[in-house]
Amino acid sequence: AQSISPILPLYVRALGQRNNLIFVSGMIVSAMGVSSMLFSGWMGKLGDRIGNHRLLLIALFYSGCLYILCAQAQTPLQLGILRFLFGIGTGALLPGVSALLNRLTPPEGISRIFSYNQLFYYLGGVLGPMMGSSIFMHFGYHWVFYGTALLAFTDLMFLLFLFRKYLKVRDVRAN
Repeated sequence: AQSISPILPLYVRALGQRNNLIFVSGMIVSAMGVSSMLFSGWMGKLGDRIGNHRLLLIALFYSGCLYILCAQAQTPLQLGILRFLFGIGTGALLPGVSALLNRLTPPEGISRIFSYNQLFYYLGGVLGPMMGSSIFMHFGYHWVFYGTALLAFTDLMFLLFLFRKYLKVRDVRAN
């Protein structure tokens, strides 16, 4: 989501928004946060039911697909709706990652592992906008979304490999 931030107002303008550009861009950014807040509790319950490792895989696939759809948006309204829908995926990713870290980490290492989790979260906040801006400068708006989708699908493949032994079980626990 961070890779889109620097280009969003420009993309919204390219989609035809002329009046209240910053306000509309802010609403589109906020749509993702609103849906994440609305759906994260439900997604957490779903993760408890089907397994957080499965939820994480589904959310990455869903997010990658939505990035591709965002690249195809024709209007700011379409982009806003897609970003709202994207927030549902984000609402699944954050609780799923936290639950898996908690289950897979021995008690004596939990603080360290959650520190690493925060480190990588903030690293995404630094590298994402830099990469998104760079992709935009060389390839255009749409490729920022396609590039971010590629990252989501790459993460999906990595986690499929990592979780291959857990896919047949519902509850993942540390060995």
